[in-house]
Amino acid sequence: MFKLFDKLKQRKQIKESVNDFDALWDTDFDDIWNIENKNSFLIALNGWLCKKSNYGEYMGKLSDAEKAFYLVFQLEGEVNNGGFSQYFYNSSGNSANETANALCEISADKTAKIYKKALAALGSVVPKNRDERETMLEGIITDEVSEVLSKCDTEFYEYPDNLEDLNYQFILKNKAQFTR
Repeated sequence: MFKLFDKLKQRKQIKESVNDFDALWDTDFDDIWNIENKNSFLIALNGWLCKKSNYGEYMGKLSDAEKAFYLVFQLEGEVNNGGFSQYFYNSSGNSANETANALCEISADKTAKIYKKALAALGSVVPKNRDERETMLEGIITDEVSEVLSKCDTEFYEYPDNLEDLNYQFILKNKAQFTR
C-alpha cells in the first residue's frame, strides 16, 4: 500500500512540475520580472523569447542581449538532453556558429572553451541550414569525432561556469534590452 501511495505521490509531483513549467512558459512578459526564483525566471524568459522569435526562426526579432541569452539557454538544454551531437543535429544548431560568442557575452568563458572544442571537432564552422548541417555531420561523424564530442559532453556536465547565475546576472545587467 505504501508503494502505491509513493507512486501516486510521485505522479502528482511530476504533474505539478509539468503544470508549473507550462505556467512559467506562458507567463506574461511584465510578470516575468516579478519571479524571484532564478531558475523559474530563466525558464519564463526563455519561453517568452521562444515565442517572440518563433523558436529561433526569426532571430532578427531579438536584441543582442536577448539573442545571447536565448542561444546559451538553448545550448544548455540540448546538451543536457542529448549531448553536443544532439545540439548540432537539432534546430538549435542553426546558430552554432554564433553560440561561442554568446557564451563569452555572458562571461561563461570556460564553457565557451569546451564549446569551441566541440565545434572544432566538426571543422569549426557548420552550415546554418539544418538539412545541409545534417548531411555534413553524417559525413564527418567518425568514432574519433564522437569521442571528442563525448569528452566535451562530460566537461560541460561538470558546469565549470554557473550558467544559471551568469545568465541571470547578464539579464539584469542588460534589462533594457529585454523587451516585448
